[in-house]
Parts: sequence; structure tokens; C-alpha cells
Amino acid sequence: MKTRLLNLLKIGLSLGLLALLFTHIGIGEAMGAIRQMDLRAFAAAFSLFLLGVLMRAYRWQGLLEAVQLHASFRRLVVLYFVGSFFNTFLPTGLGGDVVRVYELSRDSQRMAESVGTVFVDRLAGLVVLFGLAVLALPFSEELITTELKLAILAIAGGGILATWILFQKSWADRVLRLLPFGDRLQGKVMDLYQAVHACGMGAMGRALGVSLFFNLLLMAVVALLALGLGIHVSLWYFMLFVPLISFSLTLPISISGLGVRETTFVLLFGQAGVGQPKALALSLAFYGVGLATGLVGALLYALEGMRGLADSSAREG
Repeated sequence: MKTRLLNLLKIGLSLGLLALLFTHIGIGEAMGAIRQMDLRAFAAAFSLFLLGVLMRAYRWQGLLEAVQLHASFRRLVVLYFVGSFFNTFLPTGLGGDVVRVYELSRDSQRMAESVGTVFVDRLAGLVVLFGLAVLALPFSEELITTELKLAILAIAGGGILATWILFQKSWADRVLRLLPFGDRLQGKVMDLYQAVHACGMGAMGRALGVSLFFNLLLMAVVALLALGLGIHVSLWYFMLFVPLISFSLTLPISISGLGVRETTFVLLFGQAGVGQPKALALSLAFYGVGLATGLVGALLYALEGMRGLADSSAREG
């Protein structure tokens, strides 16, 4: 009952935000901008986004190897695409992570390591993303408000501090043992933490390095979409705004980020002087790239299901 209520609230928030945006922004203008978009820019952005899937699969593979869990690169690429498919309708941008954990644990029978590596995989991406935003702050003196700068510093500082504490095993052990879990849950939490810690600083360093290239690529994706829509702003804006957009999509407050993503784009790019219809169009184009990637995942998921049915029939026959 509680889960159902939360999901209804998320649906309500998504629909409410979209209704508010479409009421106050000329949706016709936004769709007109989408129709006039340079398709070459969209194709280039989509190609870079697909390359990003390969990079993230490589990052994840390094973390899995660190915990002695071996999976083929091809399998991890498929799981990332499948995760993108489920991200299109599951709550928040983390819905696909749940699917990746489930599928990998089903393959390996090692739930704690599956959860732990996906968690560190996601954490590495966010830490680097906000690290890049912090590096851009000295060059943003006249680009964004002081409140937005403080928000970037607070989120980045909190993420870096949390990551450092996470790998201080003696501290984390004490904190976890103080938490009011039952014995069974306490054991599962400790197993999960052991899996996270087992990744080690070496694998974490590799993950951070891959994340650097991936997040620069993600910023390039948004910049290309903006160029295709005729939006011409400083590249510093993409270094500052993409981290906040990505962070907003991980918040468990909407369905597939709908409404939250569009509102964030409009509010942030409005500070760069971009008109609301164009900012909304940019958000929809970015969603379109993710949706197209999800369709690739849907096809791969269907093919895997068909292959599984064929194998079952062969065994029964």
C-alpha cells in the first residue's frame, strides 16, 4: 500500500510539473524547434551516447573484476542497454540499476557483489561529474548565481566526503554496527559494504578515470543537441548544468525523470539566456536520445527472451 501510494505521488508530481510547464511555456514553439532541429546534430549526439554505453560497461567490468566476479564485456553492454530501456518508465534514473543488479545476480548468484559494484559504478560517475562542475566554477563568475554555485559546491563536497568515508573501513564498520538493524539485515548490510570496499582504490581509480571521459562525452551530447536547436551558449554552462541535471534525475520523486528533467533544463538554461521554449525543446531532445537508447535495450531484451525460450524448448525436447 505504501509503495503504491509513493508511486502515485511520483506520477502526480511528473504530470503536475509537465502540466505547469506546458501551461506557462509555448509548447507549440518547443515542438516547432524540435521539428526544425538539425538531424545531423541529433545523430551525432545519439552516436556519442551509444559510445558512452560502451565506456560505462568497461567501467563496470573493472569493478566486477576487482571483486572476482567475471562477466563478458558483451553481457555488460547488453545489461546497460536493457537498463536504459527500463529507465524510460521506472521511477528515477536508478530504475535501470535495479534491473542490472537483478540480471547480473541471476547470472552469478552473488547479490552483494552485484549491488556493490553497481553502487560504486554510479558513485564514480557522480563524483567526477561534480568534480568537473567545481573545476568550471572559477570560470563562471558572471554566468550563474551565487546560490547555484553554492549548490554545486555542497553536492560535490558531500559526494567526495561520502566516498572518502566509504573507503575508510574501520570508520564504516563502527557506524554500520551501531545502526539499529536486526541480525539478519545487519548481516546483509555488512556483506554489501564488504563488496563495496572490496572494489578497492585501484578499481575505483580506474572507474574515476573512465568516468572523466564519459562525463565529458555526456556534456558534448547536450552541447550537440543545443547546437542542433540553434542554442549558442558558452561551453562552461554545460560543465555547470549537466551535473545538476544528472543529479536531479537520480532523485526518487518522479517517473523516469519526467517533469523534473524538463523543469531543470528550463530553470538552468534560463540563466544562460535561453528562451523557455528552446530550453524545453533541448530537454525533450535529450530525453529522445535516452529513449532511442532504451529502444535498443528493448530489442536486445526481447532477443534474449526469445533465445531463452528457444533454449528451454530445446532442453525439454
